[in-house]
Amino acid sequence: MESINIDLTQVFSAAPWIYTILALLSMCAVMIALYTLLTTRSSKILPKNTQGAIGRMLRSQDYEKVLILCDENPSLFSKMIAAGITSRPLGNQGILDAMKAAGKRGSAPFWQKIALLNDIAVLAPMLGLLGTVTGMFYAFYDLNRSMESLSTLFDGLGISVGTTVAGLIVAIFAMLFYTFLKFRLIRSMTAVENEAMQLAGTLFHDPR
Repeated sequence: MESINIDLTQVFSAAPWIYTILALLSMCAVMIALYTLLTTRSSKILPKNTQGAIGRMLRSQDYEKVLILCDENPSLFSKMIAAGITSRPLGNQGILDAMKAAGKRGSAPFWQKIALLNDIAVLAPMLGLLGTVTGMFYAFYDLNRSMESLSTLFDGLGISVGTTVAGLIVAIFAMLFYTFLKFRLIRSMTAVENEAMQLAGTLFHDPR
């Protein structure tokens, strides 16, 4: 079987602006994935040293020191604990509601970042299809004007289809990043919430 040689320069020149946008989207997807991986590490959202110190201070009811420690070591976990302490006058349910609200606010930026990956996965194939349709339009338009051989038409169509292929490749990788990071983020958020809620009992008022 005869091998097919593809001239990438010719392929790129067929729709340079589409390929440029797809390349930028792919780089954005990689940067978003790496940034999210670095910022959602356990040491960032649930630091063990801070967690242990906060637990000891809460059990001794040294709330002022806990607030200072949370302010000096900002993390999702410390924000939830600080919200619970400042909400103690609102009662037990108020503490729980404040901690859950702080967790939701603190995790929102992470969800927004990975949502961009989903947007890239949707946008990339649409851009690829736009490049293909545009290339087909010009191929048929030139054929209608010059009535040249069909080989010219098929060459043009083959090149234009490359944008769809590139768009699908970008979309697949963006969706893989999104799925992996979503699973990882859910697991991390669940761990933080469980740890914070375990310590919430030390903030509760005695109902007696």
